Amino acid sequence: MAINTNAQNVIIGDSLVDYCTYQESASRYAIPGKNHMGQPMMIPIGEHILSRHMLLLGGIGTGKSNAFNHIIRNTRSNLTNEDVMIIFDTKGDFYKEFYRPGDVVISNDARATGGSEADYWNIFEEVTIDDRVEENILEIAKGLFAEKLEHTTQPFFPNAAKDLFAALMLHLVRNDKFADKRNNKSLRSYLNSITPHIMVDILNQHSDLKAMQSYIYDEKSGQTLGVMAELQQMMREIFIGNFQKKGGLSMRKLVRRKGGRVIFVEYDLGIGGMLMPIYRLLIDLAIKEALCRTSNEGNVYFFIDEFRLVPHLEHIDDGVNFGRSLGAKFFVGIQNIDQVMAAYGEYTGRSILSGFGTTFAFRVNDVGSREYIKNLFGRNIKQQSYMSKVQNRGIAEQLREGYVVEDDDINNLPVGEAIVSAPSGEPFRFKFNLYQ
Repeated sequence: MAINTNAQNVIIGDSLVDYCTYQESASRYAIPGKNHMGQPMMIPIGEHILSRHMLLLGGIGTGKSNAFNHIIRNTRSNLTNEDVMIIFDTKGDFYKEFYRPGDVVISNDARATGGSEADYWNIFEEVTIDDRVEENILEIAKGLFAEKLEHTTQPFFPNAAKDLFAALMLHLVRNDKFADKRNNKSLRSYLNSITPHIMVDILNQHSDLKAMQSYIYDEKSGQTLGVMAELQQMMREIFIGNFQKKGGLSMRKLVRRKGGRVIFVEYDLGIGGMLMPIYRLLIDLAIKEALCRTSNEGNVYFFIDEFRLVPHLEHIDDGVNFGRSLGAKFFVGIQNIDQVMAAYGEYTGRSILSGFGTTFAFRVNDVGSREYIKNLFGRNIKQQSYMSKVQNRGIAEQLREGYVVEDDDINNLPVGEAIVSAPSGEPFRFKFNLYQ
């Protein structure tokens, strides 16, 4: 009978090592840390690794936010006038650490600013940015009603409400006399008081909208009342707080103007779930604008901690898989793999995850995430040494197939330490220095 001495050598395949295996010839900065033995260690960061995006995977309290702080600070200090940075800030920590006068803040509290004074997001500024007004309105309406359409057993009502919402926006955009009414405050006011009769009159003014009268033709019918209730309920849930105020901010315009600007999208922990369609729309609009460019016109950096809070992003798959040549760079934090699969389905979820060229795998507590990490690094052949209890037999050896990163490697990660999968080189352990 043999006792495992834990002495093993990799014969075929990669090994998990304790030194940085990734090199970059033209690095912009380096992330400071230590190796598994506590010795100083640096990860070089340049265009090659940045353009392939970064995924930070780990449970609560494992060190993701500390790692984000290092990356955000260094990225911000390297911004040029051709760049823009968007930070989806779930707890307000990034705002406290990195906000500077002149930054844009889209929030549901007193921090909201356009850079020089208080300002608020304006839905109309997103749709009138180019000559594709109707398409822009339809896409935004679809995004705002997506949650209701997903969780209903009667899709007719949210679908009809979505169409009427788009029709009202088209009406306000097409008529110059409403130029001063193209803001969230006026839109909310219209929807608070609109009746089926007024809505039918609006539809009749446009030949391409008349057919929608069938949704609400009989003012007393249950169908009409249901559609109007759906429309007004959505407005009361989403266009609240700062999002029902008159403002001039446009996410698409901010991305287009660049200027080394930093944009904070501040998640409201109190009613974040209610405002989720707005947050999702803001991030989607930014990704869309980055992807609409014909060439790399500078960098658009996306920092999204707690990815689960903005599920069903319409353009995220294209962003991580095709945005590289257009300067889009994503840094995403997730607690576990199941969150991504639940939000996007297995096929799209795996497509999104495959777009991240660098993964920082912190300690995880669920089986699905451990399996993902092990499969990410692949398998190898190890030579295992055993010491026999029988005196004359000495050391016995055998070959076994295993994972490059085993369960024990993941489970034994201390806080702040991650296993790094970079665009090239073997995986390595890296403990981030405490951000100061």
